[in-house]
Amino acid sequence: MQPSQRYMLTIHDLFTIHGGILCGADAEVEILDDGIEIDRMKFSGMCRSVEGYSRSYAGKPGLTATLVSGPGRIRFRVANTPEITPVE
Repeated sequence: MQPSQRYMLTIHDLFTIHGGILCGADAEVEILDDGIEIDRMKFSGMCRSVEGYSRSYAGKPGLTATLVSGPGRIRFRVANTPEITPVE
């Protein structure tokens, strides 16, 4: 059994402009294991916030992600692991 890693995928600037009006958009992100697609995530809507819109993803260590369609940009990183405080 392979160890599991928690990732955070954040998409920024998910919107389009049609006729001067801001509109929602669709985007697809592929999750890659050593350059081979193993999963795909779809995003629909509008996100203009500085923080972006984030989703958690669990998989084996060493995965990467690429925006394959749609507007915006993504960040795929290992999620922070919360510290566990022992109970006395």
